[in-house]
Amino acid sequence: MNRATIIKNAVVRKMKGNYVFPKKIRVKKESEFNQIINEGTKKFGKNLVLYRLHSSGEGQKFGIKISRGLKGAVRRNKIKRILRETLRKNKDKFDPNEKVVVVFRSPTKGLSRTAESKEIDFDQLKEELENLIK
Repeated sequence: MNRATIIKNAVVRKMKGNYVFPKKIRVKKESEFNQIINEGTKKFGKNLVLYRLHSSGEGQKFGIKISRGLKGAVRRNKIKRILRETLRKNKDKFDPNEKVVVVFRSPTKGLSRTAESKEIDFDQLKEELENLIK
C-alpha cells in the first residue's frame, strides 16, 4: 500500500465516528414515508415541511424527500446532504422513538439566490430546518 492509500483509509475511518448518518436510522420505504406524512404532525417553513411521528420502540428514523422538479442532480444532492447533516447534528432534540421526514417543497418560493451563481442560499435552508426542529 502506498502512502496516499494509507492516509485516505485513515481519513475514512476517522469520518465514520460521529460524522455518519447510519442507514439503520434512515427511512427508506415509500410506505414508511407515507405513514409518517399521513399520520404525523406537520410544521411548515418557506421551503421545508417537517413531519414528526412518535412510534413505539423502533428508535429514531429520519427521511428526506426532494422533488425531481428541482433540476440538476448535483443541486438536489447538495440540498439532501445539508438537510441530512442538520438532522444529524440536531438528532438529540428529537424523542428516542420518533420518526421524522423533511420534505423540500419548492426551489423558488422563499429561498434567496445569489445573483452571480443562481445557487440556492444553503445557509438559509439550514437555518430554516433548525428553526422547524425547535
